[in-house]
Amino acid sequence: MNIVIAADKKYTKIFRDALTQHNILGFEPELKSNFVSRIAEHYNPHILIVVGGVRSRKIDFFDTLPELRKQCPTMRIIYFFGRLTDETEQSYIDVCAKMFPCGYYEVVPYDMYERGFRSKLAEILDTPLTADDVKKLIADRQEEKLHTEILVQSVDRIIDTTPVSFDKREIEAEYDDSHIERFDEPQELLTEQQSEHITIAIGTISEKQAGCTQTALEIAVLLTKAKQSVAVFLEDETYENYINYHGIESAPNGCQVNDLTFFPLSIYKDKRMYVRFSVLDVGYAPIVQEDAAYPYFEAAEIKICVCSFNEWDISKLADYLNSPLPYIKEINYVFFPVSEETYVQFQKQMDKGHCKSFRIRNSPHYTKPCDWNTGVYNKIMNSYIDLDIGGKKQKKRLLFGLF
Repeated sequence: MNIVIAADKKYTKIFRDALTQHNILGFEPELKSNFVSRIAEHYNPHILIVVGGVRSRKIDFFDTLPELRKQCPTMRIIYFFGRLTDETEQSYIDVCAKMFPCGYYEVVPYDMYERGFRSKLAEILDTPLTADDVKKLIADRQEEKLHTEILVQSVDRIIDTTPVSFDKREIEAEYDDSHIERFDEPQELLTEQQSEHITIAIGTISEKQAGCTQTALEIAVLLTKAKQSVAVFLEDETYENYINYHGIESAPNGCQVNDLTFFPLSIYKDKRMYVRFSVLDVGYAPIVQEDAAYPYFEAAEIKICVCSFNEWDISKLADYLNSPLPYIKEINYVFFPVSEETYVQFQKQMDKGHCKSFRIRNSPHYTKPCDWNTGVYNKIMNSYIDLDIGGKKQKKRLLFGLF
């Protein structure tokens, strides 16, 4: 079959690899005013594939549907919406409401980065979705949500409340780790479908703690080098300071610097679904529930907290680690700056309290993470997803805490 694909350029290779048995007539990375004529006259394909979020200039894709139906009456349109979640369900229904009246029913709630995309696409091409298929999908999802809500209300979550103590006598005592189990594995197992979009939130519990932004950028750089689609979301003030340094006067809707895509944190909800990994610098949010970014840290699949073992920070750290927050043990506690000797002394107390801890070092620049930090970030990532971002690869299952 002859196929035209309207999608961002980053999806080109994915579709080329998946459609080797078909003839790709061309890619349209941006929808312009002549979009309909290009499809009808220049290409005249059997199938038009559109990926949600494709850039458009002065036109709305959905406004072109009546004319596309008129000029290409036998052409199929397959619209890849992206992963269907509680947040995006209404948007999915809205897209269906725009396409159904024109006789287009193939609104696919699937993400190109999901494992098995090639076989799923082949299935879709062979067996077109019908209006009844989509209606059943929505109905089944709503029924599943109802059952989930009932289950959540009736079953209390099991929370590890093992205390963490930084008593000076215990820290300085001889350490025998033969009876201490390291709790490096996350608590829940996610399905492959739930792994399409992953949020990595980096915060701190100290207003004076340095390293959050540096850590976020280093992780984003390594994910980018691993050929993943990544966006960095910085606190709005940090974002403005960063782009101003690079000579960008204003970019409220995002920009690219040093091969990284940046957005202000305030538009995270609008931009998060366009990439596989969202890396958030949420600053002091983990401990300030009134902070606008607090829910982002709480809901993130991978949580990282940059801390210190300075004597003047220990009591605050202990209070946080022993607080009743249900996700305390899910957080990856990254300590910086700290000597190896000091870290080893305090690490044993973290181990006893079933808290995951790591030590990172200074890197020459965030675009060049040092080998030590690369290994640490790779270890953290490997606990959640089988992905090598530059360190020694560890074979792991696809894991991380529930959304």
